[in-house]
Amino acid sequence: MKSIYKFLYLFLLIITFSSCDSFLDKEPLHQYNNEDFFTSQENANAGVIGMYRTMTSSFTFGQTMIIVPEFSAGHVSHSASYPEYENFKTHQVTAINPWIANVWQGVYATINAANNIIQRVPAMEGTNISEEKKNQFVGEAKFVRALSYFFLVRAFNRVPLKLTATEENEDLAIPQADPAVVYEQIVKDLTESVSELPESHESTDATKGRATKAASQALLAKVYLYQAAITNDYSLAASTAEEVISSGAFQLVTDYGSIWGTQNTAESIFELQFDDQTTNPLASVSNDNASMLFYVKDASVADIYESTDKRRDVAIVSGSNNRYYMGKFPNFNPASQNLPLIRLAELLLIHAEAKARSSNSISQEAYNSLNLVLSRAGVSKAIDTFTSVDDFIQFVQEEKERELIFEGETWFDFCRTGLALEKYESLSSENYFFYPIPSAQRLLNAQLEQNPGY
Repeated sequence: MKSIYKFLYLFLLIITFSSCDSFLDKEPLHQYNNEDFFTSQENANAGVIGMYRTMTSSFTFGQTMIIVPEFSAGHVSHSASYPEYENFKTHQVTAINPWIANVWQGVYATINAANNIIQRVPAMEGTNISEEKKNQFVGEAKFVRALSYFFLVRAFNRVPLKLTATEENEDLAIPQADPAVVYEQIVKDLTESVSELPESHESTDATKGRATKAASQALLAKVYLYQAAITNDYSLAASTAEEVISSGAFQLVTDYGSIWGTQNTAESIFELQFDDQTTNPLASVSNDNASMLFYVKDASVADIYESTDKRRDVAIVSGSNNRYYMGKFPNFNPASQNLPLIRLAELLLIHAEAKARSSNSISQEAYNSLNLVLSRAGVSKAIDTFTSVDDFIQFVQEEKERELIFEGETWFDFCRTGLALEKYESLSSENYFFYPIPSAQRLLNAQLEQNPGY
């Protein structure tokens, strides 16, 4: 993944980005015919790499998909206090907020890139590509599509479910799907990709930077945890997480800070790759330098940690102008900071909660998963510290905030269980667990209904 060919930029412009006349990025087929492009294994591989590249933009995981939920979680501020960011922090987002429009457009660009691969690679002639590579490329695209829809359903609730590549002159005014249907499709994509993806790729960087069987299984465990809010079945999250954990393929690193100071650690299950050419937009503006835009809200954010917690001084770094900075983006000059999207510590915490819920007990298995994370942080607790299953589950959620702060997860996780209403004084209703559907998209697509409360 690190060695991304320069011509891919042109490829991305061809198959994924478009004019802004639609919520789904139309393919400008008059510029390039996709059937003509998908004619060799090398070109198909370029298409897959191009799909991953869409995930590095400032509208997707390169910035917006991480920093916007961190504003909602009350963790960060902007140097200029722009209302469009501050409104996330006060839970007063409006439908004309540019960042919900940007992330909507960016995520659907990634989905369209994935749809192109899922639709066109299977149709390629067998003389031009091996069946093994066909399966791999389609599996990677299903993983990325699932990851993208997982963000959308958590951020917007009811979203259009587009599963085919967008054609020129296609009518894109399609209705939103119910969350249950979106989750079913995400599970389908991930379940299929588990059987299609390899255990590893040709190098460590490629293995962590491209979807693998374990990456799909780990994401599936996380999806099952969220889907359980609908199905009330936590056993699937527990068993799927346990399968990845027990494989022994991943290990918690001893030094928490090395997860970001070192690329592709033994803890990383799926890590988005950046380098000197494909730089990380968030890393470049999140440190104590002249380019700084985002920083830790204030010193009170550190209060979520015990004084002896080893993670506190890694995650929250004191700097100039009496400000604190996000320590998880240390490689900023150049901004080659990778972004771990799925790592073992989160999977252990998913397992701890799901196991406790499915067994309705603070089982030894659930406790052991939690305590592995606590022990690394230097804040291990005895099992009898927890007086009830509810007490244990809330502690696990709060532990996820401490472990995953500045990784774009806390807001969605607290909303998943309703804990957000207790945590944020400015949050007045469950309606605001979800962001509004962007006004510009509703003007383009009359079938889009606004979320309640907006």
